[in-house]
Amino acid sequence: MNTPNKLPDIKKEAFTKARESLGLSTKELSGMACLSVRQIEQIENGESSSFYGPQVKVTAAKKVAGLLKLKEEDAFDFGVVATNKAESKKETQKEAKDSEKVVKQVQSADAESSKSIKTNAPEKADNVKKLSPSQKAIDQRNQSAASKNPKRKLYILGGVAAALVFSIINLRPLFFPEVVKEEVVVMEQTQAAAPVDVPADPKATPPASTPEPVVAAVAPAPAAVPSTECPADTAAVSYKPDAPKKAGDMVYLQSKTAQTVCVVDASGKTQNKTLEAGVGTSVYGKPPLKVLTSGAAQVDIYYQGVKVRLSNITAKNILLEPAELTQPLAPTDSQFR
Repeated sequence: MNTPNKLPDIKKEAFTKARESLGLSTKELSGMACLSVRQIEQIENGESSSFYGPQVKVTAAKKVAGLLKLKEEDAFDFGVVATNKAESKKETQKEAKDSEKVVKQVQSADAESSKSIKTNAPEKADNVKKLSPSQKAIDQRNQSAASKNPKRKLYILGGVAAALVFSIINLRPLFFPEVVKEEVVVMEQTQAAAPVDVPADPKATPPASTPEPVVAAVAPAPAAVPSTECPADTAAVSYKPDAPKKAGDMVYLQSKTAQTVCVVDASGKTQNKTLEAGVGTSVYGKPPLKVLTSGAAQVDIYYQGVKVRLSNITAKNILLEPAELTQPLAPTDSQFR
């Protein structure tokens, strides 16, 4: 009776001892076996989450066992499968021995019959009749053995073939990664249609040739780079907020054009700020603060939380004098708008 093929159990301790005896780490062994470090660790600790299935794990374990020079009986526990194979092997050997005994008996009987044939011809027929049952038994045994062995071989070959197909399907992504297809984008450029030459009428008078005007190439003007020097320190217009909301130690400047703005505080410290159009910056100092610009109309100034509005828009320098606060101080690092 044939039993279904059962996967053997992996003796994880044998793999660990063999690897340590060879002085190999899991990383080195994974490189030799073309497996991941996680798969080597799961072969040794009994887990199987990194494998596609039990058959794939057993196949990988057999490969690792070959690298560690482990025998199959030392690396795997075949259980019922091994005992069935051993019993079938014993039965086959027993049948072979029985057939050899029968053959020897037939050969001895043939020898005796040949001797008797020389002495007495009638006894030859009797010997032939006596040997015929033994020959039938030999033929039956040979036929039964021949009928059993091919089936057993077919079952074994079929199991091995199924295991190989299953392992190839599951291990294909590891050894044969998919090739990334490259897409080539072809861009077509449309060319303008060439002008069609119209034949001239021979009867028509040719037009008078007019000289084409010569246009001189004009080089583009270089972009103006703002100067990093402070504007001239001239007479300044004084300004004090009517309803201040913030402290007077900071002024916020937002330029409308690219220019350099300077702020001079009460201690005489001068701070240069080169601003692009639409860029703002905060300047801290000891009040009062004097702001030097190329024109008050080209920059928005916020002082003590209030926008500075001057009656003289042509003024270039503004002296910002602090006013007393009528409400609690707000954080001085906020943007004044």
